[in-house]
Amino acid sequence: MKLSKRLQAIYDMVPSGVVADVGSDHGKLIISLFQNGVITKGYAIENKVGPFNHLKKAIEDNKADGITPMLSDGISQLPSDVNIIVIAGMGGFNVIDILKKNPRKLKNVGTIIVDAHNAIPQLRKQVCKMGYVIADEDIICESGVYYEIIKFIAGEAKYLDDPDLEFGPVLRNEKCITFKEKYQSRINEIDNLLSNKNIPQSKVKELTNEKERIRSVL
Repeated sequence: MKLSKRLQAIYDMVPSGVVADVGSDHGKLIISLFQNGVITKGYAIENKVGPFNHLKKAIEDNKADGITPMLSDGISQLPSDVNIIVIAGMGGFNVIDILKKNPRKLKNVGTIIVDAHNAIPQLRKQVCKMGYVIADEDIICESGVYYEIIKFIAGEAKYLDDPDLEFGPVLRNEKCITFKEKYQSRINEIDNLLSNKNIPQSKVKELTNEKERIRSVL
């Protein structure tokens, strides 16, 4: 099963174990993990009947008999043998809500891999507050959209300063080409916005401060 660039980046972070893919969509990620022997068991979770039925059919069609489809709200019914959670394709605050609603379900979960569409600084902060540390990060660009994938592992909390939260401790340290491209593009956007002489001074200050923060990590 061919994966998109974004799903492949997530796939590459998944260790062996028992995976729960929350919001599995058509199950491409977890089916690929099973077919390639990365995992021998996993759970594909959807919270709506329509997507769940499509997911169930995809699992059956691909003979991924080690994958159990579940119609469930987030991790509310997470089986106790799950030690890896993947949550991809949602907003950051939605991910935080899913995890914080059922903290007891995280007791045996040593790895959480997240691909959030927004609120990424808040996500880093909140998941680390829940007893995890950032072990790895990746950034990819697909169809003109930048995605940040974060791998959290259970561990003693480490201090994250504001640049760590905003740009990612691993990403800002490695400064890969895609990271530089994303933030140079944002600087160009800011310059374009600042060229408008009619924007309020409060906005000018906000954009100027953002530009300086970006420059400090590039």
